[in-house]
Amino acid sequence: MKDVVVLGGGAGGVPAAIRAAQLGGQVAIVEENVFGGLCMNRACVPFRHMMLASDILGGLSFGDKLGLSSAGVGKDFPALRKRQEELIAFMRMGVATTLKKNKVEIIQGRGKVAGKGKVEVNGQMVPCKNIILATGSTWARPPFPGGDLAGVLNGDGLLGADALPKSALLFGASPWLLEVAQFLQRFGSDVILATPEKALLPQESKTIETRLRKALQGQGMAVRREAAIAKVSKEKGKLQVALDSRDGSESHTVEVVFYMERGPSLENLGLESVGLNSQGDCLKVNERMETQVEGIYAIGDLIGPPTRQYSHYASETAIAAAGNAMGLRNVLNPHTFTRVLFTQPQVACVGLTPKEAKEAGYEVVVGAAPFGMNPYGMLLAENEGIVELVADKKYGELLGGHFIGSHVSEMAGQIILAIQMEATLEELARVSCPHPTLSESIAEAARNALGRHIYLP
Repeated sequence: MKDVVVLGGGAGGVPAAIRAAQLGGQVAIVEENVFGGLCMNRACVPFRHMMLASDILGGLSFGDKLGLSSAGVGKDFPALRKRQEELIAFMRMGVATTLKKNKVEIIQGRGKVAGKGKVEVNGQMVPCKNIILATGSTWARPPFPGGDLAGVLNGDGLLGADALPKSALLFGASPWLLEVAQFLQRFGSDVILATPEKALLPQESKTIETRLRKALQGQGMAVRREAAIAKVSKEKGKLQVALDSRDGSESHTVEVVFYMERGPSLENLGLESVGLNSQGDCLKVNERMETQVEGIYAIGDLIGPPTRQYSHYASETAIAAAGNAMGLRNVLNPHTFTRVLFTQPQVACVGLTPKEAKEAGYEVVVGAAPFGMNPYGMLLAENEGIVELVADKKYGELLGGHFIGSHVSEMAGQIILAIQMEATLEELARVSCPHPTLSESIAEAARNALGRHIYLP
């Protein structure tokens, strides 16, 4: 009998299996297709690779200011895709090797729950003490009329293309769309970005969202907010999109429409055999990642919400669930989760926004340091960049940190550590970072919140 059986070999399932094995468990992992899941194979890893190319293209105009000529730069999407596929194949092999090194049994096939303490794979029963559900998410079906037409694509349609479209309309609330829109635009596509929300990042700080929207629009991107697709039809080989937004009703002719929302992969998991609902938006778990059924855990995209569909969240929940399945008492700090966007400029947000902190009952103090007042930020022309810190005014405890600018996805780790260590504004204000770097602005933002900034006007 296995101590733990993990269903799914993606960003959550693999670390769950490895951690349970590290704790001495007899562990099996069940995967129907290839290791790595949606993230490694068809989402965050290939998209991040594409954004590397996008960032280089975006930096070419800045290079002109530094005396570097960018004339005659070619754009070879098939070459980019070839490197991408080679790297991902190498990563998959690494995953399988790591699982075997940790003595995790790999079972190839479609697995499902067949009752408490039982998993069925290819018609065979695997008895176990605990089950960790880690099947991730799948692309959702477009809800608008004409969503089933050829040319209405999800992320697979982009990654599997031999050539990029000359024109595209991207619709939805997923932050993935912003990255894809910028990539397509920089590779020469005419792009329209439409969201049903009032803001591009409605859950984030208004400071960050406003600066990102202005940056994208300043790069020439057409943005439509509070938008809805009334209908998509096909005429003469092109898609005709009837779009309503706060700007009014419009008709656009494009080659493709991208819709990249995702939902939890709950179908055909046998959840009904243990009384769990496979028809909901996500599975409910307690602070230990355990469902209402003892010994059955769920992680990552299965437990939502869509704003947390990130592989690092899947990994965090996986390690916690594995520890609990093996008898530990692991819980997650909800304030240390990072929401990240690899556009140019990047966005990285940790913890509570000012609005969320106030709603939680804190007396809030906010400090900010624009990168435009940072020496290195000036060199980089970081006009939209900023660090914003949110803290409890009474004790100075850090509650959140929000960034927009170059490489801020790396800087966010400093705020995660500060929150984990229950650091205060006073302690952050005394941090000495290398000069000149953008990270110096973290200390200056803390000093700004305390009312004693040094370099801000």
